[in-house]
Amino acid sequence: MPPTTPGRTPAWRLADLARHTGLALHGPDREVTGLSADSRRVRPGELFVAVPGTTRDGASFVADALRAGAAAVCTVHEVPGVPTLVAADPRAALADLAAAFYRWPARDVSLAGITGSLGKTSTALLVQACLGGGGGMRVGVIGSLGVRARGIVHDTGMTTPDALVMQQELRWMADAGVAWAVMEVSSHGILLDRVRGLDLALGVFTNLVPDEHLEFHPTPEHYVETKLRFLDLLRPGAPLVYNADDRLVRDAVRARHAGPAVGVTTGDRHDAAAAVRDVRQHAAGSDFVLDLRRPLETVNGARVAADGLELRLPLLGRQQVGNAALAAVAAMLAGVPPADVATGMARMPSIRRRMEIVHAADPLVIDDTAGNARSLDLVRETVATIRHRALRIAYVVRGRRGPTVNEHNAAALAELATLPGATLVVSASEDAADDRNRVSDAERDAVLATLRQRGVSFAYEPRLADAVRRTLHGAGPGDVVLLLGAQGMDAGAAMARELLGGRDAAVA
Repeated sequence: MPPTTPGRTPAWRLADLARHTGLALHGPDREVTGLSADSRRVRPGELFVAVPGTTRDGASFVADALRAGAAAVCTVHEVPGVPTLVAADPRAALADLAAAFYRWPARDVSLAGITGSLGKTSTALLVQACLGGGGGMRVGVIGSLGVRARGIVHDTGMTTPDALVMQQELRWMADAGVAWAVMEVSSHGILLDRVRGLDLALGVFTNLVPDEHLEFHPTPEHYVETKLRFLDLLRPGAPLVYNADDRLVRDAVRARHAGPAVGVTTGDRHDAAAAVRDVRQHAAGSDFVLDLRRPLETVNGARVAADGLELRLPLLGRQQVGNAALAAVAAMLAGVPPADVATGMARMPSIRRRMEIVHAADPLVIDDTAGNARSLDLVRETVATIRHRALRIAYVVRGRRGPTVNEHNAAALAELATLPGATLVVSASEDAADDRNRVSDAERDAVLATLRQRGVSFAYEPRLADAVRRTLHGAGPGDVVLLLGAQGMDAGAAMARELLGGRDAAVA
């Protein structure tokens, strides 16, 4: 969490916060010096907002917050003897209060939102690189790899941080002179009001996989409908860049988005406004041409001429070409000249756990957050183009997503394991996965049973360290090693580097 600069976030009167947010103040007016939604972190003088949680209502912690020195509370009912802002929905009220308390920072920074089931992180970082390609614009990112601006990283632990942290981070960026904040917008962020009140000047929609996050959403339809609420965050007239090859996204944009929309295709969608052609993949990434089939109007009213733009992307994987094309169009819509877009993309550093080369040769070790079947299919497509002697795969079961997702993942993993020279080690990462990603017996068994049904030979290691060690044992020249899996594989690259004797030849 960023430090607040003295004098930058002065104390507020409760009556003024009530006036700006439309909440009713019960009890005497009082000065509050901060906001908190966690009774364990309340500091004296703060306003405690009793947000309902997944297991317990925040209202049950009001007494704890008051003992810690809270000056006032925000909850659904008046607390006798305590200044109270009464809110029918305290979660929504937290977003409104945080925006007001930090002086509506989103008014001082242009916001670009990125959503989709896959590729949000890569696309957000690519947009950041393209926006900053000319060297004169300060750009920040809010996403799964933390909040990043001006060489500083704040780890929030979430793809889309809660509303209070979001407003704190945006105020930090605004005060640091950031012109554009690029943010990943998750379905959790939408449903839990983390992005409430934010008007996006630009949007990017990568794709939709309906069976994603069914541990949180009751049905695939609920997930999709929540994702599509992203379109409501765009301010009137804001452009949307979208994946024209994804039918669900394409149909939703046509049906629900009234503003300017720019479809991007890496295939044969002739109705897309921008198209990728002449893709040339190599060990250092991909070169391709992005054709603008019609002129684009930027957010500032300028025009980008229809033309072909040659781009060099120093990232592995055809899926990254699609992400890069979306990012390049978004940056041009934001007003960045095409030549600067190309410069920024060419300087793009590797992205942690997105087809990241963590050891460049003897063996080549690639680390990827392959969390669903489509991601595994894309890994297979990329690896099939890399000449290798042996293909050694370490895969971590995806925890806290249920058996169905893991059955689908295992089916895709089985296809990957059919590539020449492939061997497979599966792990539940019992030694490395945190509680939010712990693998259940049912999830583990779903993967192992599916692999057996498909006749795939594999070894099972409960511990990640043992799985990585077994995968690397005997690896040498001409071999490709894949470290695959969601958060349970996060520690795999460091383990591999240590086992390889610290010979870290990672691509910068």
